Formats: sequence, C-alpha cells, structure tokens
Amino acid sequence: MASEDPNATALKVWLTQNNGYFDPNTGFCKTNSGFSIIAKTSLAAESTIVTTPFSLAITRKVAAEALVQILKNQSAVESWNERQCIASYLCFHHILNGESLNLRHRPYVQTLPTPDQLRTGLFLSSAERELFQGTNLYGAIQEREQEWKSDWNQCHNVVAGVEEAWARAFTWELYLTSASHISSRAFPSTLLSKNPSLLSSPSTEPILLPGIDSLNHARGQPVSWVVTYPNELNQTPEPCISLILHSPTPAGSELFNNYGAKPNSELILGYGFSLAENPDDTIILKIGGGGSDTKKWEIGRSSRGEEGLGAEGLWTEVLSLISQDTTYNYEDELDASSMLGEMIRSVIEKLPTSKRSLDPGQIRPDVIEMFRNYLEGQRDILDSLLAFVNAKEQSAIEKARSEGVDIVLED
Repeated sequence: MASEDPNATALKVWLTQNNGYFDPNTGFCKTNSGFSIIAKTSLAAESTIVTTPFSLAITRKVAAEALVQILKNQSAVESWNERQCIASYLCFHHILNGESLNLRHRPYVQTLPTPDQLRTGLFLSSAERELFQGTNLYGAIQEREQEWKSDWNQCHNVVAGVEEAWARAFTWELYLTSASHISSRAFPSTLLSKNPSLLSSPSTEPILLPGIDSLNHARGQPVSWVVTYPNELNQTPEPCISLILHSPTPAGSELFNNYGAKPNSELILGYGFSLAENPDDTIILKIGGGGSDTKKWEIGRSSRGEEGLGAEGLWTEVLSLISQDTTYNYEDELDASSMLGEMIRSVIEKLPTSKRSLDPGQIRPDVIEMFRNYLEGQRDILDSLLAFVNAKEQSAIEKARSEGVDIVLED
C-alpha cells in the first residue's frame, strides 16, 4: 500500500489525541472521489474500525456556538437552520485557515473531498444536468440549488456585515462544497442515542461524525454502531460511538459502512454516486388536482411501496378520483386503468433515452454511469407499474364478462 496522505494521517492522530480510535491495521487510500479505507492486513469479523467521541461530533449547537464567537451576531446565527450553521462552520475553517481557536475540526476538514472530486447533483455541469431532463431528478436538482442559494445569501449577508474580506472568501462554491459534505456524510442525530438508529424523527438533526464518516457505502454491509458511556467496567473517558464490521475483511480490500437503503435518486442528488440495478430504487408520482390537493406516491421496483403507498395504494387513490362510491364497478376500474395507464405512458415518453450519443469530452464517465443506472431503475419501475395497470384492466374486463357485458378495446 502506498504511503498515506499526510492529511489522513493527521486526522487519525487528532482523533486519537481526543479520545477516539482508528484501527492501526487500516489506511486511507486516495481515490478520484476522495479517500477509501483499506485493510492493511486481514481483519477478523467483529472488528472495531473507528471510534469517535461525542465531543468531536459537529452538530448545529457546536457550529452555532463557534460562529457566534466569530461573527458576534447571536440572533442571526440562531435563526439559521442546521445546514446553514454546519456548512458555514466548515467554510470558516477555510476562510480563517485555522487561525481561530473556535474552529477545532481543521484536521477533519482537510480530508474532505475537493469540489472537483464531488459528483453530487449540484456539481454536475450544465451538459451533465441536461442528461436528466424529463426525470424527477432534474427538477430535484433545480429545487435544491434554489433552496441552498437562498440559504447561502442569508449567511453571506451576515458575514458581509461583519468583515468584507470574509464575505469575499465566503463564496457560493465554498458554501456549496460544505453543504454537499453535509448531504453526503451526515448521519441523523439519533445515532448518538443509547440505541443508535438511522431512523429519523421530527426532532432529528444532521450531524457529522469525523472518522465514522470516512468509510464509503456498500448496500447490505453488516455493520453496527455501538454507543459506549463511561462506567466502572470500561476505560472510556467520555461517551463515544464505534463502527463495528461483522464480516472479515481480506488484506488490501476496502472497508465499507452501510448508509441504509437509498434509491439512486437520493444517492446521486446527495452523495454523488449510484448503484447498478439498485433494488431500493423508487419513482415519485403525483396524483391530484394540483396545489395542496396533490398527493405524492413513492413506488419501488415490482410496484412496491410503504404500506398502503405502493401500486395498490396508488390504484385505490385513482379509483377514488373516478368515483365517490367505495364500491367500484367494472366501468370505474376500466376508467381508472385508462387514466393511470395514460399517466404512466406519459412519464415514460418524457424520460431521456440511454442510447443517446454521449460526448466524453462534455460528460464525465462516472456521470454517464450514474445516468444509466438511474434511468434503468426508473424505466423498470414504470414498466412494472404499466404491467400492474394492464392486469387491473384485464380484471375489469373479466368482471364485465361475468356480468354479461363483452368489452372490446380498440387498442
């Protein structure tokens, strides 16, 4: 294994000096997207790879307290949301170049990917974004850019009111980079509870866990996050969280975390990568008259969805738009299948084609791969939905025939 990047080594030293831990038999390896964690020697199952003390977690509270000391504007900082606080806190590590005692995460910030290494939705070029035109992801990228730019403008105005030189350095690209680090690396604050969980609640906030977030994602990777509190049975000086891998790892292999089940739309928008034939892919369909009456339905592969929200739930919703009567006849079902089928075919027709000619001079190879993986999932879900609708239509025809009515479809 090549010699480790000095910034990666500095992160491990800093972590250890602050009651953390990084397995000495692992190392940081440079990649096009930043770093990967590699096993220097064979690692047994149930190995603790990294431990991060709670005191090193970057939370909204930690970030806001530091920013108040720097900007001397408590009311403004306290009005910012979690992303604004944490992103601005990361930005000031670059702006002040470690010259403030309030910025204690410099060794961590130095290991984060640079803008040219990021492939999240907002870091796609104009030509790369156009690939996704006609998909839900295209609109999601635009909406996120608008939202984050509004956040940045609010923060920038506060910084400009304190120090003009800081404001010049507090650029949109710097803020975007820091906000993207949050979207691609943050964990829910529920991970720091006595029973760590990736499940979010209304009170959950995004947090950064230096060290823990160093490992890349692998779907289905068996891992545990274990929280330890000081007591008479252990030598832990403060509360901490550890990442444990349950599978053995051969020497030279990459070590992975598991971010949970995520569709390619979320992975591309917030993380900057995709999975081929991702089983967790979904598509969002909107049903209703628009505005507050519009309902969103998230459908997965094989027409799956959360309880009551899969294809059957969507079908019931469309039927309710056809008739107010909860006892539906074959005419209602035929109308519903026609309505839903037309909607699905319209969505399919708007999708871009994966067979289009792509200029490698304009579209980066890894972006092409993300585009094709995403498109495959969208088409597969829509095809399965169309098959579901066709089955419903056939069922309605059989119901009509059982009542002595012979249905002949022109199509």
